[in-house]
Amino acid sequence: MIPMLIYLLLKKIRRQKQDAISLKKSTPIFRIFARVMICMLIFLLISGILINARGQKLNYKVVRNGNDIGWMKLEKTTEGNFCKMILSSEIKFRIILLISATVVESACFSNNKLVFSSQYHITNGDVKVNKQTRLTADGYEVNADNEKEKLTIPDISFNLLCLYFQEPVVQKKVYCDKQQCFADIEKKSDGGYKVNFPNGDSNCYYYTGGVCSKIRIEHTFYSAEIILNP
Repeated sequence: MIPMLIYLLLKKIRRQKQDAISLKKSTPIFRIFARVMICMLIFLLISGILINARGQKLNYKVVRNGNDIGWMKLEKTTEGNFCKMILSSEIKFRIILLISATVVESACFSNNKLVFSSQYHITNGDVKVNKQTRLTADGYEVNADNEKEKLTIPDISFNLLCLYFQEPVVQKKVYCDKQQCFADIEKKSDGGYKVNFPNGDSNCYYYTGGVCSKIRIEHTFYSAEIILNP
């Protein structure tokens, strides 16, 4: 009998508390307080997203002999100590025959160290480059055309994709993923930074406000410029 009385008493107290809470919820002050709390929660969530993940996009046009021959887009996403960059490009131009090229490249850094990169190049429908570089427990490993190769190189902290988002004021070398080597960065008298590749080709990068605004391409069979769209 006593346990039943205790149960009924507790049930009555709980019902009274629920009625009091319902009454509070119906008051204008409670409704205003609830709205303020919801707005604060949304603000904190959005702020956390903006702090933890920052994005940057760059759009370029590719020009040859005064004519637009294609486009290039880059996107950089940073979240904490992790950074990812993606480049995509399409160009069409004629030397003797029509050349159509598509390029997709990516690079991922963790704590300022390259952990993965990829290059996928197609020219006139044929895959010319299909390469991935990964950081393993034993160092960097390259997978190209289903063949793996170990690289005996130091940690990579700055590769070619980094040049689009950061002016190499203090960097003296840049890693070229496609050629699997480090290349010297040469500061030119006109303010550009020239990178010479092992095959004799070169790119010269120019900056405005720390962001790459123009690239002069000097390749064996053609020259062109990549210009940042405002």
